[in-house]
Amino acid sequence: MYDKIIEVVSKSPLMQGINDVKKILECFGARVMKYFKDEEIIGYGDKPAIIIVANGKANVISEDYAGNRNVINKLGAGGVYGVAFVYSGQEVSTRLVATEDCTVVILDEKRLHEPCELPCRDHTAFLYNAIKVVGNASVTFLERSEILSRRTIREKVLAYLSAQARKKGSNEFSIPFSRQELADYISTDRSALSGELSRMAKDGLINYKLNRFRINISR
Repeated sequence: MYDKIIEVVSKSPLMQGINDVKKILECFGARVMKYFKDEEIIGYGDKPAIIIVANGKANVISEDYAGNRNVINKLGAGGVYGVAFVYSGQEVSTRLVATEDCTVVILDEKRLHEPCELPCRDHTAFLYNAIKVVGNASVTFLERSEILSRRTIREKVLAYLSAQARKKGSNEFSIPFSRQELADYISTDRSALSGELSRMAKDGLINYKLNRFRINISR
């Protein structure tokens, strides 16, 4: 395992409080894989696995039979995917797709369910971290559900930007999505989103440039 990869993975939410990250990864049969931009890392019907992004970026997406795409989450270095699928025993029901060339660490699903001969503090910490990752994912899901429950594009955009402002503790911030990704996230058309953003800026609700936004609504 490359030292640089170990360093990045050590900062992942799954590895918080773990003393020997390299040993844990070896115990779980970790392997390093490289993927090109737009390549699928894992998808529908694949064997569940925990995936940690070591470098690059990837999107968690869902698609219907008509090809309509929704962006569920965006992962950067240290981002984690698949914990819920591994520990729930459910089939993979989303896709993880590289949005740029990236390297990931994949933990073997079978090894994750096999206890070590000598249980140690690091394994206990890993399982505790896994619970927190699933919990945070649930909160993120509820947040997106609340945004999608809004009726208009404007209401959805304001709900999303308000949530980002609360997280950043400021009414001026950058978002992790491109315009297309934001449109996919709130389940709308890119041109419709761009038009609504322009109208919102004209109405004085927001200012923006690329992915930098400022909300002008006092709360």
